[in-house]
Amino acid sequence: MAIQNYREVSAIAQTRRDTKIAAYHNPPEVKESSLPNNLTEYALNSIYYTPEERTIVETEADVILEKIANREWTSLTVTKAFCKASAYAQRLTNCITEVLYDEAHERAQYLDDYLAKHGKTVGPLHGLPISLKDCFIVPPYPASIGMSNWANKATDKEQVIVTILRELGAVFYVKTNTPTAMKMAETINNVWGETRNALHKQLTPGGSSGGEGSLISFKGSPLGVGTDIGGSIRIPAAQGFQYGLKPSVGRFPGYGGRVGVTGQEFLVPVSGPMSRSLKSLQIYTKALLSATPWTRDHKCVPVPWRDNVIQPPGRKLRFGVLVGNNDGSVHCHPPVERALDLTVDKLKAAGHEIIPWTPRHHDVMTRNLGAALSKLGGTAILNDIKPHGEPIFGSMKAYEAAADAEELRVTQIREMIAERDDLQQEYFEYMMTGAPDGQPVDGIIMATAPHAAPRLRGLQADQYIGYTALWNYLDFSVCTFPVLFADKAQDKARDMKSFEAFSDLDARIQADYDADFYHGAPVGLQCVGKRFEEEKVLEMVGVIEQVLKA
Repeated sequence: MAIQNYREVSAIAQTRRDTKIAAYHNPPEVKESSLPNNLTEYALNSIYYTPEERTIVETEADVILEKIANREWTSLTVTKAFCKASAYAQRLTNCITEVLYDEAHERAQYLDDYLAKHGKTVGPLHGLPISLKDCFIVPPYPASIGMSNWANKATDKEQVIVTILRELGAVFYVKTNTPTAMKMAETINNVWGETRNALHKQLTPGGSSGGEGSLISFKGSPLGVGTDIGGSIRIPAAQGFQYGLKPSVGRFPGYGGRVGVTGQEFLVPVSGPMSRSLKSLQIYTKALLSATPWTRDHKCVPVPWRDNVIQPPGRKLRFGVLVGNNDGSVHCHPPVERALDLTVDKLKAAGHEIIPWTPRHHDVMTRNLGAALSKLGGTAILNDIKPHGEPIFGSMKAYEAAADAEELRVTQIREMIAERDDLQQEYFEYMMTGAPDGQPVDGIIMATAPHAAPRLRGLQADQYIGYTALWNYLDFSVCTFPVLFADKAQDKARDMKSFEAFSDLDARIQADYDADFYHGAPVGLQCVGKRFEEEKVLEMVGVIEQVLKA
C-alpha cells in the first residue's frame, strides 16, 4: 500500500477530531480581527457558558473534588462543562488532538452512580476531568506526537500511569497537541498545525506540552499531565501562568508511553502535572504515589509521598539566584528580569536568604543535552517523517543534520555518559556546599526561558532551552510558578546600542523584544531542588507563592 502524504494524513486526523467535537458542541465562529489577545477572558465573558458552567471551569481541582465528594456537583456536570470548554479552546487556540467525550460522559456517570450507591468515592481523584498530552496511550486512540506515521494508528495497550489515574477516579476527555516528535519549545507540527497561547494569541504556549498549557490557561482543564525531556512541562507552564512539576526520572511511572525516540536512556522523559493551582499539583502527586506505582512499573522507585519535608516547619529558606539574572549565555527579556527581581525582593522582605549563584557548567550541560537529543534521535525521527513528505521545521534542523552524519560509536556514547555522570555529581556537591558559608542551598530560583513567551514560530531560527534543559541533564526536581504579566510601561526595551550581548544568539533574542507587542505576556519562573526532592520543591514553591501574594 502506498504511503500517504502528510497532507492526506492530516486531513483524516483533523476530520476525526472535528467530527467528534461537533457531535457535542458547536462553538461560535469568530472573526480573527475581532479577537483580543487574551482569548481566555474573551471566552469567559462571552455568552458561550451558562453561569454554572463558568463557575465550574473557573474552579480549581481541589474544590472540584470536594464539591463532587460532597455531592454539591456531579462528576457528569463537571465533565460536561470541561468538554464544552475544551471545544471552544480548540476553536480559538488549536490545542486538541484526540476527543474522548463519549467515554468521559460514560465514566463520569459511572462515578456518580458509584458514589450514590456506596456513599464513598472510588479514590482521591474521583470525578476530576484530567487532560492528557498526546503522547499518553489511551486505547484505541492514536498517539501521534505530531507525526504522520502515528496520527491515524489505533493503540491497544494502555499506559501504566493512565490505568492508575483512572483507578484513582480520573475522567479523561481530551488529548492535546505537541510539536513534531515533541522536540520543539513551541507547539507546531504538520499533522495538527500550530497551537497558540490562550493568554496572548500572538505568542506560542511553548512546547512540547504546549497543547496542555494552552488548554489549562483557557480554563478548559483543571489539571493536565505533560512530559518533560528538556523543559517540555516547565516552559508551557511558565508561559501559561501555571504551576508545572518536572520530577526526577523514576519518581512517577513512565512505562508504556509514546516517545519521540525509542530505546535511548541517556536522556529520559518524565511525566508531571500542570495546573493553575499549586494545590492541584500536590493533590495529584500525593494521589499518584498513594497507589504504589512501583508495584506496576519496574523502573518506578519505591518512594511514598512525604509530608512536611522542610524542617523545622516554617524555617527561613536559602535560595540561590543567578547573578545578573542570566545563565551566562543568554540574557532574559525585561519582564522576566522584573519577575526575578520582584520574587527576590519579596523573599528577602519575608526573611529568606538570597545567595548569588554563579552558573557552573550551565553552557556545557546545555550544549551536551542538545547534542545528545539530536545525535541519538536524528535518524529515528527522520526515518519516521521523511516517507510522508513532512517538511523539517527550522528548530529541528539539527536532527536532520545528525541523521545525515556518521552513526555514534560505542566509545562516544560511553564518553557522553561518563561526562554526564561527573557533571551531575559536581553540581550536586555545588548545591551542598555552594553558599558562602560552605553550607547547602535549599533551592535555586531562575527563569524558565529568556522570553515571557515567544512569538508564534519565533523559535524556529533562535530556539534556546538552556534555562530548563540542564536540569534534565542533572535529573533534578523542578517546579514552575506564575509571577506577573509583561507591562509595556514597566518593561521597557533595552538600548541595543549599549547592550553587551554574550553572543549573536543573545543579541538576536534581545533585539526581538518589543514592549508593546509583548504587553500582557505571562511570566513564570522555576524553583529547582535536588534529585527526588519533589515534595520539598512543591513546599518551597508554596513559600514563594505566599510571599508573592503578600
